[in-house]
Amino acid sequence: MKPKRSYKDSLFRHIFNDKRRLASLYTALTGRSVAPKDITITTLRGVFFNDIKNDISFRIGDRDIILMEHQSSWNPNMPLRMLWYIAKLYSRQLDSRELVYRSRLIPIPAPEFYVFYNGSHDEPDYQELHLSSAFSHATNSLELVVNCYNINYSTQNRLLDSCYELRCYSIFVQKVRDGLRDGLELKIAIRQAITYCKTHDILADYFQKNESEVFDMVNFKWDQKRALEVAKEDGFADGERKASMKIALSLLKKGLPIGIITDSTNLSLEEIRKIAKDNGLAF
Repeated sequence: MKPKRSYKDSLFRHIFNDKRRLASLYTALTGRSVAPKDITITTLRGVFFNDIKNDISFRIGDRDIILMEHQSSWNPNMPLRMLWYIAKLYSRQLDSRELVYRSRLIPIPAPEFYVFYNGSHDEPDYQELHLSSAFSHATNSLELVVNCYNINYSTQNRLLDSCYELRCYSIFVQKVRDGLRDGLELKIAIRQAITYCKTHDILADYFQKNESEVFDMVNFKWDQKRALEVAKEDGFADGERKASMKIALSLLKKGLPIGIITDSTNLSLEEIRKIAKDNGLAF
């Protein structure tokens, strides 16, 4: 019996954990035609802070390695996060002994970094984030550039026009939001969005085959997002650091992933571990 996928998986990752859909998305981004057979999926699973994982990474032959992240909350620190991910992927691919003893240059696949954003914060259709923007002073010793695309549904969005699968994902999310805006309960809004997609040929086969998993994933993610918002509101009136610690404690009690807590509070892993220990929480 095939195990049921974790509710904590994301719909974006679930849809694009497929070589044919990845090839379509990458062609829309770059104009380069890629055969699905040339793609090797290399997504990291639970390698940082107990459970942080990147959304999607894949190699195209031995020449390129592509990292893609979906974001429903705007995060200017994505270049640093991508640096962690690419370092882990390279270290997993290479034998560390080669780095010490080889006298010749070791070739590595060239990286590309993409973020797909569909949150409520107003962002342009395309922008670049630079790792160097976070440096304490100007230096040219290291740079990493992330290509960020706003994929909120719009009939004027070039990328959505170029990639059928991404457009379908965007329409589905918009339909859920429309239902919530109309006062529907979350579960009903999700069901109606799934039905709409199945009856309007919007990744209809996918939603037909994965209806139960899609419902569970989206329901979990939306409830998780609401928990974050409530926790932030609870800590708003305190001082900045005190509020961050209060938010972290609240999220720990709710059992949210450590990676989400670090992103939401800007506290270090060590600080969050101490908060958990001081309050008798498992970590």
